[in-house]
Amino acid sequence: MGGFLPPAERRSGLVLGIAVGLSLLLLMLGERLPTAPLRAFGAWLFSPFDRVVLAGDRLAAAWRENQALHQRIVDLDLENQRLRVAGEENDRLRRELGLPAIARLSARPVEILALSGDAHPVAATLSAGGRQGIHEGDAVVTSDGLLGRVSEVYPTLSRAMLLTDPNSAVACEVESTGVLGVLRFSLVPRPRLVLTNVPLGDTVRAGERVLTSGLSPHYPRALPVGVVAQVGRDAGGLTLDIEVEPAARLSRLRHAFIVPHKDTGGAP
Repeated sequence: MGGFLPPAERRSGLVLGIAVGLSLLLLMLGERLPTAPLRAFGAWLFSPFDRVVLAGDRLAAAWRENQALHQRIVDLDLENQRLRVAGEENDRLRRELGLPAIARLSARPVEILALSGDAHPVAATLSAGGRQGIHEGDAVVTSDGLLGRVSEVYPTLSRAMLLTDPNSAVACEVESTGVLGVLRFSLVPRPRLVLTNVPLGDTVRAGERVLTSGLSPHYPRALPVGVVAQVGRDAGGLTLDIEVEPAARLSRLRHAFIVPHKDTGGAP
């Protein structure tokens, strides 16, 4: 009958016969097959396809990241333009009122080499010192907000006192209302940052931003410090107990910036 079948059907029958034969051979050999060499051969055979798929995934991820970065750049450009206009308007109004111009801040990048403290970090070792122009009292910040200030300076290293040091005190204000207070670290009833010396009559709400007030010789005005987490009364019942969630995350510290200060003496 094979001679009466069309050529295409004869080829199909041959392929089917070979497949059946291979299947029977595999069933008879069973576990005696050298699986390790076969797996190695399969890995070698399909590795080019794996590399192609991986390269495609990476290209797709890079494209998505590139799109997100482009959008971020556009948003930052728009925000920068808005801030530039607001800054020019603020400078013009200060000149009309006879007020001194606000000094422009400069920042020097540093690496955080080590954190020290028992239950929580209270100090950081920085990768720059006196030879790099670092001075005692300079503010230490991250892109998120204030970390603390330089407390000790050595030739090539320096040490920063963080906001979580019980000896730290930062003059602050609530952004939306201008309420003034001093930020301190408290261990009672639990470790937390507290805005102290705020009278009961002042209105402070959770979610409001806390900034440096500029009344301290170490910290320029308007550095982000944190956000009001909750508001209550202190133990004596005479002032507000304002807990502040810090803007800078101590668990993510790798790099920081040094902001020079102008020492005017006296304030925290």
